[in-house]
Amino acid sequence: MGILESAYSFLAFYEKKTAEVYEKILPSVKDGTARILISILAIDSRKHSEVFRQLSGKEVPETAPQADVGAVAAEAVKILNEAEGMIGKKPPLEILEGLVRYEKLMNEEYLVEIYSKALDLKQKNGIIKKVLNSIAEDEERHRDFLELALDLEKGNAKQ
Repeated sequence: MGILESAYSFLAFYEKKTAEVYEKILPSVKDGTARILISILAIDSRKHSEVFRQLSGKEVPETAPQADVGAVAAEAVKILNEAEGMIGKKPPLEILEGLVRYEKLMNEEYLVEIYSKALDLKQKNGIIKKVLNSIAEDEERHRDFLELALDLEKGNAKQ
């Protein structure tokens, strides 16, 4: 598997895992609007996983694939794994705060490393570029939605 396909496989796995974490935390989120926002994030993450699966040409791996994705992504993955391990053990607010950090790091990774690799290495296809741009925009929105969900859950945001 080439560098680009490895990156796509990595992203397919972690988008799927991200969706699963959002789905697991949903029942413990008290604010209804925050639940809607987190549901949107889970659905988008599943959609992104499928896009990256298609681009990689492989099924989504059952275990974390190895990929040259950089230190930022490695830190983001660590935070996601910690958040998943806290579900049911820690208050939802603490988990949501970790997920905000995760989304910020993954957003940075999309914009700086993985995303630019995908565009620079191979993606001359204008349609694929548009799809990748759309995913990058979704990731920015995810961070905003997650921060808003956290504020709603804390009671700091108006609906």
